[in-house]
Amino acid sequence: MIVNATQIRVGMILLLDAELYRVLWTMHRTPGKGNACMQTKLKHVLTGKNLEKRFLSTERVERATLDSESMQYLYQEPDALIFMNNETFEQISVSKELLADGVLFLKEGDNYDLTFYESQVVSVQLPLTVNLEVTYAAPEVRKATATSSLRPVEVENGMTIQAPAFIKTGDVIKINTETMSYVERVSI
Repeated sequence: MIVNATQIRVGMILLLDAELYRVLWTMHRTPGKGNACMQTKLKHVLTGKNLEKRFLSTERVERATLDSESMQYLYQEPDALIFMNNETFEQISVSKELLADGVLFLKEGDNYDLTFYESQVVSVQLPLTVNLEVTYAAPEVRKATATSSLRPVEVENGMTIQAPAFIKTGDVIKINTETMSYVERVSI
């Protein structure tokens, strides 16, 4: 789909020189002299490489047509993740590099939205937060302080994150998948 440069919005996937880029930031500039333009910050969908590009407001750019499908995560191989289509039971392999550290948040049997461009997976949508059980938390050391202190705790997926001192082994905590940080303790 072809769109005018002035219609570029954050979150769009653009096709530039046969490469896919996600729009991270846009600003429409209208200088006193010269032509108006749309300044953008882009990120390559597969490699993660950043790009700053300026489009004249009269330019036309190609917006990638993407398909999304919910698939079940089955298991992990040394360099790939295996997902299954819930309707056809067809299995596909997705490179671990696509998710980077997000691989830690995948749970076998859960469904995730996979985004495809011409039958190639370009992203796996993780939930914003996940609940994980604390497998190890050092005993709390009482301090004479009014501020809350953070300490490292280990969760069921093997990650070590900073959590408040009141978190104990066996607690379930909510973790933000984007920042990989503690959000809150989950009451069961």
